[in-house]
Amino acid sequence: MKKYLFLLVFVLAVQFVWAQYNPLSPPNTFRSADNPLYWKNRFLTTDYWQQDVHYRIAATVDEKTDIITAKMELSYWNNSPDTLYEVYFHLYENAFQPNSYADKKETAQGTKNRFGKYESEGKGTEILSLVVEDVSVQQELDNTILKVVPKEPILPNSKTEFKIEFKTYFDQGSMGRRMKLFESGDFTHYDGVHWYPRISVYDQKFGWTTDQHLGSEFYGDFGTFDVALSFASNYIVDATGYLLNREQVLPSELRQKLDIKNFADKPWGDKASVVIPYDSTERKTWIFHAENVHDFAFTADPNYRIGEAEWKGIKCYSLAQESHAAEWQNAAEYTAKTIQVFSEGIGMYKYHKMIVADARDGMEYPMLTLDGGSDPDYRGLLVHEVGHNWFYGQVGNNETYRAALDEGFTQYLTAYGMRKIDGDTVVELPADGWYRRRFEKERLVMDDEIYYGFMRSAMNYSDPRLNTHSDQFENSYRDGYGHVYYKTATMLYNLEYVLGDTLFANALKNYFDEWQFRHPYFDDFRKSVIRYTKVDLNWFFDQWLESEKRIDYAITKVKKSDNPDSYIVRFKRKGDMQMPVDFTVTDQNDSIHQFHISNTWFNKETDATTLPKWTGFGNLNTTYDAEIVIPAGIRSVQIDPTNRLADVNMLDNRSATPVSFEFDHQLYNRPDWKSYEFFGRPDIWYNGFDGFKFGVHLNGS
Repeated sequence: MKKYLFLLVFVLAVQFVWAQYNPLSPPNTFRSADNPLYWKNRFLTTDYWQQDVHYRIAATVDEKTDIITAKMELSYWNNSPDTLYEVYFHLYENAFQPNSYADKKETAQGTKNRFGKYESEGKGTEILSLVVEDVSVQQELDNTILKVVPKEPILPNSKTEFKIEFKTYFDQGSMGRRMKLFESGDFTHYDGVHWYPRISVYDQKFGWTTDQHLGSEFYGDFGTFDVALSFASNYIVDATGYLLNREQVLPSELRQKLDIKNFADKPWGDKASVVIPYDSTERKTWIFHAENVHDFAFTADPNYRIGEAEWKGIKCYSLAQESHAAEWQNAAEYTAKTIQVFSEGIGMYKYHKMIVADARDGMEYPMLTLDGGSDPDYRGLLVHEVGHNWFYGQVGNNETYRAALDEGFTQYLTAYGMRKIDGDTVVELPADGWYRRRFEKERLVMDDEIYYGFMRSAMNYSDPRLNTHSDQFENSYRDGYGHVYYKTATMLYNLEYVLGDTLFANALKNYFDEWQFRHPYFDDFRKSVIRYTKVDLNWFFDQWLESEKRIDYAITKVKKSDNPDSYIVRFKRKGDMQMPVDFTVTDQNDSIHQFHISNTWFNKETDATTLPKWTGFGNLNTTYDAEIVIPAGIRSVQIDPTNRLADVNMLDNRSATPVSFEFDHQLYNRPDWKSYEFFGRPDIWYNGFDGFKFGVHLNGS
């Protein structure tokens, strides 16, 4: 351990040496003038600022006690125009103990939590010592927030040094803790997340952000992490950042033994082999350097086996437990495809690697995702968690305040990525038996990942207002917090519907480019899109973010006009949300005619025939008569055949109510809100008076 502490000391010693920007090795070049990602080097507005950090941590993870013991130094740059008289730190792991704010919230909701040994003793993260500029300071702890009062205030445009010694305890009660451990064969798996004292963000909107951790979301300053992690020598470790001593801890001969392809035929669940024998007296220290990140996480397991792929120099690693390796063979390649799709469609991935780890989870950290399952079921999870490295990882919004800005945007990316990689339907293993194969329906990615979750609430008028604090959704997950995923993603697809595919795609790319490695809020996204598109979209964002209005349009009449070959199609706005209307007409020769009705002066780029705009909201102009020329006559009319318009009643979106008749097979398929479903099956009854009766059982929804 002394050897690696010396290495870390060397890292600390060279941090002040000027060097050309290189995010893969010390010294810290995050603030360099030639770092193209540093916020000061990319103009946004003249008054924008954010704080910078440089963490240096030497930590030992004791596999016998499940305790992290660490020393940390933090350089903090106050780039704000404000003098700071106090500083706040997050101690996230303190949320998972009796009588914490998170426990009290869950107790009030009717949940009785179970706690592990350390949790029961109130052991999350313990501060052993803390000095500011080598001076002891006043501290005040309120569960997950530590207030520190320096002897001298922190002046604008100054740097302050913190030194902290701490312990963090692994444990696993019932509270859904992300920093987890579990049995992995004869050993213990560790996920080191939110494990160090993390300085709170001081930003332009709030000043110090001091939300208690209630189990959900996070927010951190961008900067640099130099971290040395000491483990028993049989552990395979990876983490945020570039592994500086790969040849010492993972030499090529060992790497080959650990290659996932060696275990392609191993039956699922079989006991792992021993590649590195455990010796309690032998340890390895894994040393990582990361720049342009706002968090540092690690995962460690003696039974990890390693897959590897690459796209444009970006290394994609899969870490699978050996007993699952046979069904993780494509994980690294699938990750590389995901990186490619998002880089080409949203903005280039700026880090040098991405890890997907078999860790019984679904969580994201810079360059590292903790996942689970097996192929093909894990594909949606991998796409989602990797996608978070665009919205959360690179665009560092305050997800504690508004989780929609990362979870909802990433849910949009999930459907986008899955469709780009695998097509419009969810890839599944073949169903067991001919009966299931005959009657179980394919699932559409758009419905499965987004619209089903939104519609089941919106159709019952129970979806919440989006612009709500992440910890303050009142209803169940289904009708509350879940909509930071589903309603936000639905909003983005409806914005795409409003702007047109190309303009929306370019606006989203521009937002990513403007706000990568910065801290945006909803207003920043709104302003970015309006500024780029030069379209007044305030009506759109007011409805989707600030109200509980819903979309409901209907076709109420189709009739012949007095003009030759002309028809009148009457639309009614039944809901209180206004939107433009796209519709198609199928004529008697089965030719398709496309039309667009705008609701503002803006007309999107479209091949459709553009009709006069429909100005209306509330009780103003609730109906609209579209006069169209269809020489062959009208067979049918349909609003938005792309099914992006989030209309809560699609049964009246056609000139004739869509009805489907199916055999009542008694297998579960998700309900189809786009048509009325009838199910029928032969049935037989018996009673003592009539005897046997034969008939048909019908039901519908």
